[in-house]
Amino acid sequence: MVVVAPAVDVGRTQRVHSLQWLRFVAALAVVFYHAAVYQSLQRDSSWALQYVPGWLGAVGVSLFFALSGYLMSSSMHRYPAPQFLLHRLVRIYPPFFVVVALVLVAATWSPITVPVDVYALSLLPYGGATYPLGVEWTLVFEIAFYVFVAVLIALGRVRSAASVLIGWLGLILVHNVLWPDDPSVNVFPAHDLPFVAVTTAFAFGMLLPLVLHRPPHPVVAAIVGTALWLSGSSQGVTAGRWGLGFGSALLVLSLARYDGWRPVFGDTPAGRLGNRLGNYSYMLYLCHLPVIRTLYATLPGVGVVRVFVLSIVASVLLSMPLGELDMWMYRRLKERVDQASPGVRTVLAGGFVAVFTASAVVFF
Repeated sequence: MVVVAPAVDVGRTQRVHSLQWLRFVAALAVVFYHAAVYQSLQRDSSWALQYVPGWLGAVGVSLFFALSGYLMSSSMHRYPAPQFLLHRLVRIYPPFFVVVALVLVAATWSPITVPVDVYALSLLPYGGATYPLGVEWTLVFEIAFYVFVAVLIALGRVRSAASVLIGWLGLILVHNVLWPDDPSVNVFPAHDLPFVAVTTAFAFGMLLPLVLHRPPHPVVAAIVGTALWLSGSSQGVTAGRWGLGFGSALLVLSLARYDGWRPVFGDTPAGRLGNRLGNYSYMLYLCHLPVIRTLYATLPGVGVVRVFVLSIVASVLLSMPLGELDMWMYRRLKERVDQASPGVRTVLAGGFVAVFTASAVVFF
């Protein structure tokens, strides 16, 4: 989920390309998972579930959170708190509102019912589940992450961020021991939101770059991460999420700092393709579930294999123009944020934090 830097070196550009590929793969994993699950729910067919593992969606989400945490570990050093937070807000909200608007328009002819809930549209923590796109629960976590990092910056705790993150992981661990995660729940009230085991992916994603200066080779990271995830899963959902969170963060860090693939994923056609697909990944994540549900509902005569493939292809194709729009909006809005006076940025960011805090208190 991704001020002009002083300079962008070749290694940094290539690392971005590698993470962009990973972002697209993570989004595609969630798409495959939902296409299989909703085929079972809407078409009463288990064909796709035979081939798409049930853990694929969890892996995709964990990779997203670890990527977000990794990017925050560097972004928090570049901007004052108001500018940092506003950059994140203009990255998340405008594409979300665009897709919601398109889904509401499509609902005038689609048989799919689209719930409209003001609190859900705010992406603030309140524990509700009436989300129009069906994937917003992860965005609630993302917004909470961004507020957390902005507060760290505002309090001057950037240099001690590692200690704060270790303390946060300790609190998550205590909470998980006393109240293990319920795998059937993915929306949480404000008092539970910071302590769900899925947040370990973000915390580790942000922590590891601060404490590991020589991460392992990506293959080693993938093996270690998979082993931790599988061994944790044998102990239950909560332990599995801890293993997956650490493993995802380790893989992200190793890919970001590994230079061996420069001839392939640097400034090459493969690298540039990955960068573009990564730019589309957020829109792919937002639009895929409405596309899948609509096609399953409106094409009852199409076979399960064909409609499964069609739903995935249609989601990816739709994400391309939407992704271009997304990046255009982000560039323009980010420029507006950077051109605003520090006072205006402080008022806007402070106002959002006040609303976020009020929401957390009301729905505690």
